[in-house]
Amino acid sequence: MSKEVRKLKFNPKILDEEIVRDSLEAVSQLEEKESIYLIGGVASQSYLPTSCRRPTSDIDYAIVRPLSYPDFRSMIVPVSEFLHDIGYSTETKKGSRASCLYVSDNKTHEGLMVEFPRRNSDNFKKRENMFEREYNNSRKKIIEGRDSSYTIASPEDIVVPKLVRSINSLNRNASLERLLPERLEGFDNDEVVRVLSRIARLREEAMISPGDVELAENLRFVSDLYDVRILAEIVGYNEEYLKKVESEWRDIDKNPDLRDKIFHVTFPIK
Repeated sequence: MSKEVRKLKFNPKILDEEIVRDSLEAVSQLEEKESIYLIGGVASQSYLPTSCRRPTSDIDYAIVRPLSYPDFRSMIVPVSEFLHDIGYSTETKKGSRASCLYVSDNKTHEGLMVEFPRRNSDNFKKRENMFEREYNNSRKKIIEGRDSSYTIASPEDIVVPKLVRSINSLNRNASLERLLPERLEGFDNDEVVRVLSRIARLREEAMISPGDVELAENLRFVSDLYDVRILAEIVGYNEEYLKKVESEWRDIDKNPDLRDKIFHVTFPIK
């Protein structure tokens, strides 16, 4: 079962919700000993106001070292203990590429996944410089309403993998072109509401048919494009650093025509 399909078991959440903040606070305990940083959807949310946050069902982390599943289970013990003490149940599971901590609220039975990538020493070594660069350019954020903080990837390091994934998806499945948004001069509140509603409808369809890989890919594609566009609008990118990050993701230039199509609808008109 793919990660996208597994995620559809949970109702999506935003950073404002207690289970997300509690999970971030629990994992933040690891930062004294481990070089970890948040990536993906919750990292994107961390740069955005509440009204622009796209709900997601997982919290994705990167770590600057190899990490086997047994290592993960050992590392995550204090995180589970913290969550158990405040009313959550947890369970570790081994995914195809990631080690997962499933977090469930004992009262509401709502849940989410906390994920760390599984990498052996050889695999890690190939991309060690990239992980170190990402960690060195990460930022600290205060968990809203808490005294704790967490480390998140830079906007540039969040969006380039999303761009690469979108280009590869479009190359693999030409029918996704119908889901490309219109070219916009601006991204006002009405447009944000419209796109987030569209994503919510796609997620609802995917949750009804959790085994439908195509629906899951459609949802991921539209969600990634939204994240790139909204971060460009609200936060902006450091163009010099963005080019540096792009240079380390060679796949981004494999299909220049598709790359241009994606860039055309995700970056603001100048």
